[in-house]
Amino acid sequence: MEEPVESIADEITEDAAGDVTSPVSGISEALTAGASLLSTASHWRARRIRRVVKIELPAYLLVQCSWFMAFGLQMVLFPYLITDPNHLHRDGLALGLANMALSGPSVIFLLLGGVVAERADGKRLLILLHLLAAAPALALAAFVWKGTLTYPAMIAYGLTIGTVGAFMMPARDSIVNEVVERRARVGSGVTLQLGVTLATMAQFVAQIGGLIIGGYADKLTKMPDLLGGFGVGPIPAEQLLFIQGSVLACGAIFALWLGKGRQLLSSGRGMKSALADIADGFHAVRSDGKLWAMTALMFGVGIFVIGAFLVVLPIVNRDIYGFGPDGIRDMFVTFWMGAFVSSVVLSIFKRIKRQGRLLLIAQFLASLSILLMMWPIPHWGFLTIVFVWGLAAGISIAMSRSIVQDAAPKEKLARVLSIYQLGFMAGAPFGAFIMGALVDLFGPAKIAIVPAGGMIILILWMVFFTPVWNMKGSAWLAHRDNA
Repeated sequence: MEEPVESIADEITEDAAGDVTSPVSGISEALTAGASLLSTASHWRARRIRRVVKIELPAYLLVQCSWFMAFGLQMVLFPYLITDPNHLHRDGLALGLANMALSGPSVIFLLLGGVVAERADGKRLLILLHLLAAAPALALAAFVWKGTLTYPAMIAYGLTIGTVGAFMMPARDSIVNEVVERRARVGSGVTLQLGVTLATMAQFVAQIGGLIIGGYADKLTKMPDLLGGFGVGPIPAEQLLFIQGSVLACGAIFALWLGKGRQLLSSGRGMKSALADIADGFHAVRSDGKLWAMTALMFGVGIFVIGAFLVVLPIVNRDIYGFGPDGIRDMFVTFWMGAFVSSVVLSIFKRIKRQGRLLLIAQFLASLSILLMMWPIPHWGFLTIVFVWGLAAGISIAMSRSIVQDAAPKEKLARVLSIYQLGFMAGAPFGAFIMGALVDLFGPAKIAIVPAGGMIILILWMVFFTPVWNMKGSAWLAHRDNA
């Protein structure tokens, strides 16, 4: 509104200044002063908007940290409560079924979550989802505290968190585009690539923090010798679950500093319209060879890698090395440290010519390393394999997200991201069930041939029958063309 007002003021000022017989004395000076006030107000308003927009990215990163710190805690506490003799003491099949309940809802609701993320205000959606995720964690804390924890309660927890996560993923991952775009409008040099990199690093750091804290469940620990040193008794699992719920609730508070999200206006309403939007998203994925290949790869990763990650590794930790929650903590921290290291290294190389080739090589080397678990190895050797696995995961996450973000139509980004993630989520519950049954049948050592062999076959298919091996990143091509 300021520009039209200033234009009118200028016209009146010019007329009054040219008419020496104007009956209104001093009108020129008055209008000039008014225009100056409008300009000053516009300047202060722009500065205020700039300050608000600059707060958005830190707030978004804190939202990211709150979710993944809670997720790190969950990665330790969930299998620990199910397998620990002092709690439920269930076998590998029961753990596999519980993980299937945890990841299964994503198969059903993730595509709908992509549509909701495009149509809803992202800020309000993130606030609501964080509050909904905090409730079951706090309820589980109450069950453990009262000594009334049951296996059905764990299944109910998994179904609830899995459903919330299905809507959270596309909402959280797509909003970073809007945050970076608004910063660019006020002159910020933060690019989308840097925004995604910062979000990925925040994810890994927060997840590692949650894993470290979760590893102290019901375990006698020593604090660092800073103030003379002092002993700390076991940290009860119910307290860690309370921390998990509180951290998730803090994410809703951090989301208050986000700007109002961009909403897609749809011509239709109801489930029929939502299904039409989902079908349109599938068409976009199927019509692009890179998007389709990435989705297929993520499906294989869900079956062979995540199934082993969620089920086989905790059983190996318990049955072969005799560790409890501290072992799960060390194992998962080692994995995500590897992922963090590889993501930091990748952030240095901003233009990677062969993104797909790097992704497949990393997955192939990680699959070969898993085969070493078939022979007796010391615990440090096992953690070394887990670290290599994490290095490959960091490369795969960064490269696959980069490929999908670059290839997806921007107006269908949330839907494409949900379909891409669906490949991962759809494979995970099947992988958890299959690995849980096989690890009970063949033991935690011999089962290593299944995830390793399955991934190697999938990688060879990707090399010879998809465009991923020979594709070139558009960022590198743009740099070459400009040169």
